[in-house]
Amino acid sequence: MLSRLVREHNQKQQAVRRNNEQLRKEAIQAVSEVTDSLADTLNERVTTILKTQREIESEARKLSAQSVKYTKQTKQWLNMLEGFNSALKELGDVQNWAEVIEKDMREITTTLEFVHKGTIEGQMITAASSITVLAYYGVEACFMLPV
Repeated sequence: MLSRLVREHNQKQQAVRRNNEQLRKEAIQAVSEVTDSLADTLNERVTTILKTQREIESEARKLSAQSVKYTKQTKQWLNMLEGFNSALKELGDVQNWAEVIEKDMREITTTLEFVHKGTIEGQMITAASSITVLAYYGVEACFMLPV
């Protein structure tokens, strides 16, 4: 009877050991599957992040190139605008110069007409009266009229 109890005990222990071994193998397999699943998920996320990072870097390079291009274009526009502004100033100077010359020529014409009328009508124009007339018309006495 003792031997039978020992045999039964040994058989139960072997069954428990086999069951434990089977459970250990299943646990290792389950942990391995979970680990693989987590690794795959993380790898997918890392791959997505790296892909997105490359796209962002590419877009940043494109943006930088566009910024340089637009900066150059803006500088060209500013130079062109400065040239245009300078040309407008020159035109204003030329216009002012032409208006001054035109005014001076009208004054000289008026003075000459006055002098001519004075000699035609037989009036004697003296140097003093010529300067007075010139001053009246706003012309500086920088020349002498013949008397």
